[in-house]
Amino acid sequence: MDAETKSLTSTRRNLVIVRAGDNSLHRGWGADVSECEFDLIVSYYGTDPSSFRQPYENRVDYKGGKWDGIHALFSQRPDLLDRYQYIWFPDDDLEADRTTIEAMFAKMRRLDLHIAQPALTLDSYFSHLPFLRCKSFEFRLVDKIEIMAPCLRADVAAKMLPLFKESMSGFGLDSLWTRLAAQNLGRSAVFDALPVRHTRPVGVHLATAMLKSGRTPHDEYRQLASQYGFGEFFPLSYEAVDRKGRRWRSKPMIGLRMVADYLLDRKAFRQVNRLMKLLWRLLRRQYSKSVDLSQIILKP
Repeated sequence: MDAETKSLTSTRRNLVIVRAGDNSLHRGWGADVSECEFDLIVSYYGTDPSSFRQPYENRVDYKGGKWDGIHALFSQRPDLLDRYQYIWFPDDDLEADRTTIEAMFAKMRRLDLHIAQPALTLDSYFSHLPFLRCKSFEFRLVDKIEIMAPCLRADVAAKMLPLFKESMSGFGLDSLWTRLAAQNLGRSAVFDALPVRHTRPVGVHLATAMLKSGRTPHDEYRQLASQYGFGEFFPLSYEAVDRKGRRWRSKPMIGLRMVADYLLDRKAFRQVNRLMKLLWRLLRRQYSKSVDLSQIILKP
């Protein structure tokens, strides 16, 4: 890792850490604006050492996966967990803007969340349908947050940090970080009103990097699932606030509203050929599956 990272001296309480390759989109996120309300650190895994060294950037170099790279950064800079209140860990292929990112941090404080994420636009590449933007809602309380763009409160990131070290993919982490407190209901959300766009097929760089390591994302998932006793990853939306400020508390009704919205906007989907099967799966789970946000104690 490059040890010549310049010191962050701002008093901002929000931090963005992006694991960036040569085609990273983070330059469009607005961190170069002087009145920006977040700091940015680029953890670079690409091949061109002259890339991404602009005046506003702090950059460190580390090959490997996303989460082991983030662990390496915190190992070098443990002070970051004390300096910042919230830290966003986006993939580098997200189209976002400064206004959306700042609004995300502000909402996390207002709602006193432990972890959250922006929704994805309907034309995004995606892995899990419930993380796509549902236009009826301002935000939804969910039992899981995926690894693509989680925003963690710093103390949650600190608890998860030992698990980052051995995880290139992050698979399995997303079933743990919503369940670390004694009371987890109401502490994790997806922001429908603050969508970002995922521009590339899921997991392309990751698959290449992990092949060299002899591991697979599913190996990492199975290891954590066996250790902590969780099953299939499928996010449930158990409460929501709509655009008129009304709170929804019926999981089946939230599911019906999501399905209706997605059907009405189905022409916007990039992966529309999968839609009907995924909608049925979403509705069935919203009706039949129970939310489990019981506390998980991480093992040393």
